[in-house]
Amino acid sequence: MHGARRFVRAGLGRALLLSMLLVACQSPASRPAPSGTAPSPSGDQPASPNLAARQEFTFNIGAEPPGLDPQYTEWDQAIAVLLSTFDGLLRFDPDLHVRPAIAREDPSLSNGDISADGLTYTFKLRNDVKWSDGKPLTAQDFDYGIRRLFDPDKGSQYASFYFVVAGGEEYFTARGTKDQPKNPSDAELQALRSAIGVKAVDDYTLQIQLKAPRASFLELAALWPMDPIRADVVQQFGDRWIEGGNMVSTGAFKLAEWVHNDHLTLVPNDFYYGDKAKLQKLTLRIVTDSSADYAAYLNGEVDGVRVPLANIQQAQTDDTLRAQLKRAPRLTTYAFQFNNRRAPFDNKLVRQAFSQAVDREVFIQQVQRGVGQAAYSWVPPRMPGYQPDLGRDVNKFDPTAAKRLLADAGYPNGSGLPPISFQYASTGDNPTRAQFLQAQLKDNLGVDLTLEPMETASFSRLVNANQHQFAFVGWGADYPDPDNWLPEIFGTTGGNNHTQYSNPQLDQIMRQAISEPDENRRLQLWNQAQAGIVQDVPMIFLVYTETFILMKPYVQGLVLTGMDGTALPGRHFTNQLYISQ
Repeated sequence: MHGARRFVRAGLGRALLLSMLLVACQSPASRPAPSGTAPSPSGDQPASPNLAARQEFTFNIGAEPPGLDPQYTEWDQAIAVLLSTFDGLLRFDPDLHVRPAIAREDPSLSNGDISADGLTYTFKLRNDVKWSDGKPLTAQDFDYGIRRLFDPDKGSQYASFYFVVAGGEEYFTARGTKDQPKNPSDAELQALRSAIGVKAVDDYTLQIQLKAPRASFLELAALWPMDPIRADVVQQFGDRWIEGGNMVSTGAFKLAEWVHNDHLTLVPNDFYYGDKAKLQKLTLRIVTDSSADYAAYLNGEVDGVRVPLANIQQAQTDDTLRAQLKRAPRLTTYAFQFNNRRAPFDNKLVRQAFSQAVDREVFIQQVQRGVGQAAYSWVPPRMPGYQPDLGRDVNKFDPTAAKRLLADAGYPNGSGLPPISFQYASTGDNPTRAQFLQAQLKDNLGVDLTLEPMETASFSRLVNANQHQFAFVGWGADYPDPDNWLPEIFGTTGGNNHTQYSNPQLDQIMRQAISEPDENRRLQLWNQAQAGIVQDVPMIFLVYTETFILMKPYVQGLVLTGMDGTALPGRHFTNQLYISQ
């Protein structure tokens, strides 16, 4: 699961947001308040001439990125860094339309770069792109990156997004599963890798062969798992190629420093082919204390902040802070996620009882302080496939019905339920959300819930391994299409299906939707699939979120999109940020 996009464990896509709403306090990477200014209770410090001249921007991404390898990245904090340091074939514009990046133009039927049968995509590359160490980029770098995405020994959570690429699924699944392992020889693995449908026709032409049409393939080609990778750098440094000083990249910034569990430093890529970064230094701090981060903002130590739940009212009523408030809808949904294969959540009646015991409107008002919108289904507003009334029947708040459902499941008044633990990343406002859930289940269902806060990396490993019982997660859009929201999260073989939910009938409908060329019919199929998923209650859909941040008035060029994660607002366009006088 931002996503980016994937889980908001963030895309995301995305991020998986696995609810790392993380924030900052002072660290060795922090910056003193601008000279000649005193800290203000309302955070109204102007930029000093020195600060404007230095062009430095500091923000807290909140959590240590589990890694920065594009093919194997799924968490929001890592995606935020990759979107600043890597360009791929295509990119999204502020309106979330696909535009050329390293490709000279979008492939289409009209320009002949998409074959008539929709199976062959030809990307003609710019010939002026260089890596951050000055070496020219070639189509072979994309070829290498795409093939390693399907490496069966790496287990990319995003590989299944790209199973439409001919041969990709066969290579990725070459070792079988835990229950049905396979033991291919090295020669067989190499043959499978060679058979993947990607080819560097020449230095500036890349061709990709699909096994079936995919309406969203250009959106997939704009995501980080298809970023180019330098084989010689990976071979030289191994897994440490992603460290500061080792990594080479293609974006407006490059990674200068990664002090683990403290901060990352990005600086301009002198060889970047596009619009140069205006900032000379982008410091991304790694701190989990939201109240300390907020205090750091008021003291001028950081340039922007995600507003903690406890301070939302102040941000909206203080005259100075209200002028610095940036608020925008985000294509992100948060949920309390069941593990559908672990008792008691292998019983749909239990899942529905828990869902109807949670008052989402109270959550929005009391916990979220009015930020966001109650969610009764998965696909969020402003997305194709959003159905405003979907789920209001099966997920409506109704404690009486919830108790009856629990009794029908064999657990009257909760009697006989196995111990239930709720896992979450112990960062930011997550403890408040967990305590709300605990109180709701106790008050409305008579169920005792044990809270299990976890360090972020441990939490991500637990969920990725499907070892959680009940967890707080989220998903942010990698691209604005229902096929980014449904098959990968709820399909039986979806790479981000950590609910372990399975409905073969709906799998078939989703397979039809993925390949359906008619847009109206495609959306009908997605709507049908989501309706079936919602009726099965694989999660407690909770809230559709929004960006709610404060940004200093001297920070200019911020471009917010619905696909921003929690880690770094404006993450698609950091090269446009600058500090004004």
